[in-house]
Amino acid sequence: MPSFRASLGIVDALPGVPPEAVLEAARAAVAEVRHVEDSHVDVEPVIRGDGIPRVVVRFVEPAGSPADEDARAWAAATRMATAVREVATTASLRLHRRQRGRWQPRPNPGTDPGW
Repeated sequence: MPSFRASLGIVDALPGVPPEAVLEAARAAVAEVRHVEDSHVDVEPVIRGDGIPRVVVRFVEPAGSPADEDARAWAAATRMATAVREVATTASLRLHRRQRGRWQPRPNPGTDPGW
């Protein structure tokens, strides 16, 4: 089963939403449809001074053709972004696939121009 990593930039939590609720919303949305391997908030872009924090959820996708796996992984990533938008202002959804020990970006299928 291939491993994927969805990440979403977090501009700010909505008023009254505790920061930890943003990560929980991301994790819970993916966990409803896939096995979640890990989740965390990546603050490296902030430390480097070239970006915003990102929620990251790593999950596995059932085996199939590579195109089907990517499409289903994008569906899970979009589900995550939709859930997080309920609790935070967001930016730039990204999806990576683990291949040969490296995280490779997966092209956006263009189903949602908002990403």
